[in-house]
Amino acid sequence: MIRINLLPVREARRRANLRQQAIFLAAAAIAAIVVSGLLHTAIAAQLSSERQRVAAAQVELTKLEETLKQVERFRKEKEDIERKLTIIARLEESRRGPVRIMDEIATRIPDRMWLRRMSLGGGRLSLEGYGIDNEVIAIFLTSLEESKFLSDVELKQSQLTQKHGLKLNEFKIQATDTLAAAALRAARASESSGKGNRRGRRRRGRR
Repeated sequence: MIRINLLPVREARRRANLRQQAIFLAAAAIAAIVVSGLLHTAIAAQLSSERQRVAAAQVELTKLEETLKQVERFRKEKEDIERKLTIIARLEESRRGPVRIMDEIATRIPDRMWLRRMSLGGGRLSLEGYGIDNEVIAIFLTSLEESKFLSDVELKQSQLTQKHGLKLNEFKIQATDTLAAAALRAARASESSGKGNRRGRRRRGRR
C-alpha cells in the first residue's frame, strides 16, 4: 500500500489562502483610502464653495445695509424738505393774510361804524373803533365770527364816549388770524422737531 504525505500540499494551500487574503485586505485598505481621499476632497470642495457663497452673501448684505441706510437718510431728508416747503407755503399764505384780513373787515363792517385802529401780529387781530350803538357792534361781531379767516372773536371793551359832540360806543375787539396762527405753530413745531433730530444724531454720533 502506497502512503502519500499531504501535509506539504495543505501548507502550500494555506499559505496561498493567506496571500490571497492579504492581497484582498490590502486592496480593500487601498480602496478605502482612495474613497476616503475622494470624499475628503469632495467635502473640502463643497465647504470651500459654501464659504465662498457665505462670503458673497455677507458682502451683498453689507451692500444692502448701506443701501437701506441711504434710503432711510433720503426719506428723512425728503420729509424735512416737505415739512419746510409746507411751512414756507403757510408763511407765504400768512404774508398775504393782512391784505385778506383787511378786505374781510372792509366787507363785513356795517354802516354807522368807524375803525380808528387795527393791528395784526403774531396771529392776533385787534380792532378799535366806534359804533353808533351796541346793536351795530353786535352785528359786526356776528359777521366776524362767520369769517373762515378768523376765530376766537371776542369783544374786549364797549363803553359810551363823546366824540365830536356825539354819543358813541367805543369798542375793542380781538380775534385770531387762523392762517397766521397755524403757520406760527407749524414753524415752532418744525424748529422743535429739527432740534430733536439734531440732538438724536449727535447722541448716535457719540456712540
